[in-house]
Amino acid sequence: MRTEKERLSRRAQRKLETERRARQRRLLFIIVPVVLAVIAAGIGIWLSQRSAEQVAAVQMPDVSKYTSVPHDGRMLGDPNAPVHVIEWGDYQCPACRSFEQRFFPTILEQYIATGKVRWEFRDFAFIGPESTRAAEAAYCALDQGKFWEFHAALYANQTGENVGSFSDRRLEEIARVVGLDVDAFRSCLRDGTHKDDVQQMVREAQSLGVRATPSFSVNGSAPFTISSLADLTSRIEEALP
Repeated sequence: MRTEKERLSRRAQRKLETERRARQRRLLFIIVPVVLAVIAAGIGIWLSQRSAEQVAAVQMPDVSKYTSVPHDGRMLGDPNAPVHVIEWGDYQCPACRSFEQRFFPTILEQYIATGKVRWEFRDFAFIGPESTRAAEAAYCALDQGKFWEFHAALYANQTGENVGSFSDRRLEEIARVVGLDVDAFRSCLRDGTHKDDVQQMVREAQSLGVRATPSFSVNGSAPFTISSLADLTSRIEEALP
């Protein structure tokens, strides 16, 4: 028969074993969530890197439609053309991109290339921080004489609002594809060389009554928006001598 001492010893061993298993369970409750969190973080980093790689891919559109007509800074067309049209746009604005790709080629062919209209683009960067950054970048491209090439490339590479389309890294890649001096461009952008210029342009637009993009003015008229190409061409035709 077991002595009382032996029974007490076995109870102590069982107690220690129970405590050991309890500690193991507690450790599992702590370790497993941590491991899962680390795995999830790793997946998140991988996905973000993949996303960044996708965002970094830049398309270069055909810019001959701009370079084939007289152009100076933000102006396109004969400086003595009888009709002056101003467009206010935001590079993140889907409607601006739609106008650029669907309607502007017709305006360019029928009115700008024929010497009837001189066209000016002004920034109304209001959608978010990437709108402002893209506008500043376009100013930096203007410094190198390639405003319209960069302008076209921005719209061609619009992928959404404040989703990284116009991060500094991607803007530099656009500058490289456009053919800018990337070092000079980078310094211009990072130094905020044209930050005040963009803000001033936005304030001027607001003072004139611009509230949406794209908006237009024909020969100094109050800004207006359009729902069709005819809304704009009819105004141009009325202004022609």
